Amino acid sequence: MPPSSLPIATASAGMRFRRLLALGERLVFLFLLAQFILCLPLPAHAETDGDRETMELYYEPQDLTVTSATRSPRPLSRSAENITVITAEEIEAINAHTLADVLAIVPGVQVAGNTAPGAPTLTEFAGATTRFIQILIDGVPIDNESDSYAIPGMVPVQNIERVEILKGPASSSWSSSLGGIVNVITKEPALHASFSGAASFSGGENGTRDGRGELSGTVGRLGYYLSGGNLQSNGFHPFNATENNNAYAKLRWNLSDRGSLRLTFNSMETAPQVGLITFAGFSDQFKLRILQSTLSLDYSLTDRLTFNALIKGTRFDFTEGYDDISTGERLATITNDEKTAGGAAILTWRQGLHTLTGGIDFDHGQAKNPLFNIDASNDKWGFFLNDTIAWKRLTITPAVRYDLTSKTGDFFSPSIGVTLGITDKTLLRAYTARGYNLPVLNPAYATKDTGWTVQTGFETTDIPFLWLKGTWFRNEFKERGDTVTRTLREGFEIEARTVPLYNSWLTAGYVFTDARNLETGEKLDGVARQTWDLGLHYDDRQRFRGSLIGYYRDWNTPSSWGGKYGNFIWDLNLGWRFFRSGNTEAELFATGHNLFSNNQYHDEIFKNPSRWFEGGLRIKW
Repeated sequence: MPPSSLPIATASAGMRFRRLLALGERLVFLFLLAQFILCLPLPAHAETDGDRETMELYYEPQDLTVTSATRSPRPLSRSAENITVITAEEIEAINAHTLADVLAIVPGVQVAGNTAPGAPTLTEFAGATTRFIQILIDGVPIDNESDSYAIPGMVPVQNIERVEILKGPASSSWSSSLGGIVNVITKEPALHASFSGAASFSGGENGTRDGRGELSGTVGRLGYYLSGGNLQSNGFHPFNATENNNAYAKLRWNLSDRGSLRLTFNSMETAPQVGLITFAGFSDQFKLRILQSTLSLDYSLTDRLTFNALIKGTRFDFTEGYDDISTGERLATITNDEKTAGGAAILTWRQGLHTLTGGIDFDHGQAKNPLFNIDASNDKWGFFLNDTIAWKRLTITPAVRYDLTSKTGDFFSPSIGVTLGITDKTLLRAYTARGYNLPVLNPAYATKDTGWTVQTGFETTDIPFLWLKGTWFRNEFKERGDTVTRTLREGFEIEARTVPLYNSWLTAGYVFTDARNLETGEKLDGVARQTWDLGLHYDDRQRFRGSLIGYYRDWNTPSSWGGKYGNFIWDLNLGWRFFRSGNTEAELFATGHNLFSNNQYHDEIFKNPSRWFEGGLRIKW
């Protein structure tokens, strides 16, 4: 290092030390305050039957607990955030191929570009774009470092136990997540069998086929879960073929009755053609492989104190090629190589009214992209602390997080939520949070996206035979670009579900979003102003099940995009369990996609398929 740079480096180190010291003082103060409150002689809270009454008709007991909001288990009925849970059973009922198919049926979520099974898609939460949404598998991001983009279409569904979707800034727990998170929780090894599993195969039009297999069991203290699959299609438009391959392994070693040690390995690979881009005269094809591995420890130090630790590593290999349509000549090749390593340590303390969770995250990321002259790294330290204070029908959830990054500065993310059960069957919710999104590691972008959300809502079953949930939201962001732009996304969301009658029930969802540039007053292009989700479902739990699902997205795009979205898309899913004996069952299933061949796309490059059919066989033992 040249001598002239030493004072600058020393000053920089001193400033970082002072920031760390100030942060330490804040966290120590908050921790001591929490310690004082925890020691007050307050009566302990035990979850009552009334806490579950609101949602117990629609979720299994294990699904009434969520971890995504605070990174520790918390009853869904005590969560102020707008959270949706999709279970493995619901995923199976719609015959989904990938996570993109699952997200497409969630009210308030828009999935664009789903041109074929496994195709890359864009995901929005009430106008919060793809780069604002962090997708995690068991708490580990699959977003890349270069442009904060994740591909839900490459995430297989066979190893998913449930999906927790949190809409709105989640930075007080998860760092860079201005628009929300999608947390995929994978299946655990089967506890009461040494050897069990599942297999399925489906085939459909245009060479579409999906083969999957799972093995699971526990022998002594060692549990294992293994899965793998291949999904491919010739596509439904020229230059629209896809192929995905995946393999997943989880080993769990039980540490008596105190906890467990887990080792996971996850490989996902996708090689789609994005489409025939006629106005530019070229087609686009890329290949992406993600390798992830984790080693985690969950341990109960005492009856009230638990410790969780995680070591993780991720590798992204990305290659994209642009070919001339007329000659087949390669016009350009883009490569992106990324490596990320890190870990986390979390303590959760339960006493009296409180569930206090605090922890540290660390990530070291590197990205190399020769075409765009990207050769950068970023170290991220995150310190977070939150509390769930549950007293009778009232719950208060304050949270703070402070992130330090070597490349893009620091950020403080507070949030607070409140729930109040005004009756045994009606909850009121309110939530506000500050969030941010890290910039891409492109030298042209050096400014974080930041913003606030305010949300209020209710959830009730006081209306006979009906579950009803409503949320009003106001998200105000400062978005990067050539200049920093202030934007607003404000609206409301309504979900409804009827009580099952003769094994049948109805579902409905409606979301209205007014998205504007606050500086000019103009509407934001490409943000769905209205979305509708409708469904008729049947399941006798023995032999037959089926669902007719319709969705509509008013994309609000300029005419130059060539989008079409005038009608609902209707999908019919059917299943017949024709064999069941003990723990073994076999099911035939079929899906009719887009029954009326309607158009529902925001851009002519990403036209949705017309009517097509597929069917298959699913076996479990």
